[in-house]
Amino acid sequence: MTASQVFVFDIDGVIRSFQPERMAARLDAELGLTVGTIEEQAFAEPFGRDVVEGRMTRAEWVGELSERFAARSRDANAARSIVAEWSTDIGQLIPETMELIDELAREHPVFAFTNGTDCTLNELTTHGIIDRFRHVINSYELGISKPEPGSYPLAHAQIERTLGQTVSAESVHFTDDRADNIEAASTFGWWARQFTDAAALRASLASAVTS
Repeated sequence: MTASQVFVFDIDGVIRSFQPERMAARLDAELGLTVGTIEEQAFAEPFGRDVVEGRMTRAEWVGELSERFAARSRDANAARSIVAEWSTDIGQLIPETMELIDELAREHPVFAFTNGTDCTLNELTTHGIIDRFRHVINSYELGISKPEPGSYPLAHAQIERTLGQTVSAESVHFTDDRADNIEAASTFGWWARQFTDAAALRASLASAVTS
């Protein structure tokens, strides 16, 4: 196995996490619904894919979601209010992952590769981590999202453009929390590992650097 020279991280579920249960009280009290109800509608196909492949802005997506959610709820105004509050959540960083990224970045180029929106860069700026990455590769700009096979060669080409050199696929270490994204990345040729926790990630990264 070729030692990794480039490190690529998914964002949601790896670099930052979300706590949908924060909406639990309002969902239950005002609508009689359970945690995850908003997410089920927000990321249902093909609606969820439209926003991360650039066919909708995030604002358009939230607006459409709000109306869909209102139409299926017992209190339309409460539903719109809850979606508006939900949409302001940009998550919280996973400190252990950021620590590993900072360690890697001292000697290696680090990239993010996300199924994102037109607001992703602003969100990372708000988190204060936009400068941790050589480039944030965003499906919104690529026009295709993970785990579509075509997304990985486009992401790899962006890595090469950013670094100004040819990069072998096997020298790229990719971390993502979704098994389907990992499988597709492995098929493309990246050294892909699924994120479970920081300890496992640290071991995978250590192996990648020294192999």
